[in-house]
Amino acid sequence: MLQDSHRNRSSVKKAFYWVGFDNASKLRKPIKDMNKEEQFSCIMHWTMHKMPKREVVTIRFEALDQAYQTKIGRDGQRLYVNKPILMPTITKPTLYDWEGEETYHTLTADRIRNSIQRADQMNRQKEQEWEQELTEILASVQQEEE
Repeated sequence: MLQDSHRNRSSVKKAFYWVGFDNASKLRKPIKDMNKEEQFSCIMHWTMHKMPKREVVTIRFEALDQAYQTKIGRDGQRLYVNKPILMPTITKPTLYDWEGEETYHTLTADRIRNSIQRADQMNRQKEQEWEQELTEILASVQQEEE
């Protein structure tokens, strides 16, 4: 949908008018307790309704078993979206790593950025562990062949 919005030059608000997140219980629910779809809806709703002017945030989402990220910015009353790009990872990436009791009401651009930074650290650690396991497997195969 973000790609369609970008390609058709339609507004983000128009593309995501269906993203409903006004249920009071969802607004108070900790983001870390939400599934990926709820997290995406929460962040999209926040960008459309609460994000300060002249702010830019990166959002991440999954589509067709692929992880993407894009930047969304606010310039006055208008939102703009960069073209979504595939996240460069070997393993299934962690999109966000929320800490504390962050909710829709406590969400800020800095908290989104911090969550992404922590997720990136986790993804790098997962990649290093995966590479080490692969190296050990290859070493054991080579020993068996000798």
